[in-house]
Amino acid sequence: MAIDLTPFGFTPTESLVYATLLKLGPATGYSVARSAHLARANAYSALEGLTARGAASRTPPPERPARYRPTDPQTLLAHLATLQGEALDRLGRDLRDATRPSEPVTREVAGSRAVANLLMQLVARAARSVQGVMALELWRPTLPAWRRAGERATLTVRMRGGMPADPPAWLEPAGTDAPNSTVLLIDDAQLLLISGEGDGLAGLWSSHPLILLIAQRAMPAIL
Repeated sequence: MAIDLTPFGFTPTESLVYATLLKLGPATGYSVARSAHLARANAYSALEGLTARGAASRTPPPERPARYRPTDPQTLLAHLATLQGEALDRLGRDLRDATRPSEPVTREVAGSRAVANLLMQLVARAARSVQGVMALELWRPTLPAWRRAGERATLTVRMRGGMPADPPAWLEPAGTDAPNSTVLLIDDAQLLLISGEGDGLAGLWSSHPLILLIAQRAMPAIL
């Protein structure tokens, strides 16, 4: 099971050890080192790094030897999304008064992971509103971002392709005439269009004023 946590500040060894913990369950450093084919010192160093960053926990003393337990993947995902969202908020505040107004941007992104990551980043940073229609398959991979956005923004989103279990109060099913794609308008300043399914997902992200104006005019019909 290959898990790459390096984009979130973890080392390759920590990524390997986290994947090993998921396979083993609660385990000693010796067991992790043996299963991951690592030197014991490297395994313990990685376990301490995972513990410090919230990706694992260690049994309290005096239990010996100490055993390490992996953080549940969905809990870790939510934790990382929160940390990244907070870091982006800080960066946004620092840059707000330090740069001139940015040029409009329109970019393409392809692949299920890249599309989900982009959606998470945009939704997690929403300050005022998110409105539109979203495909059900994008719900679970981006759930932490929706939870974060729900704390401070007004969400008017319809779900296409069914409803998740235990949906939040603001989420409603899309009508039969909803577009066969994901269309999300974030803070009236970012538009995300996503089409396709599975590995064939592709998206278009734009902050161009003309595209945003068209989306704002079309949104009542979409909803």
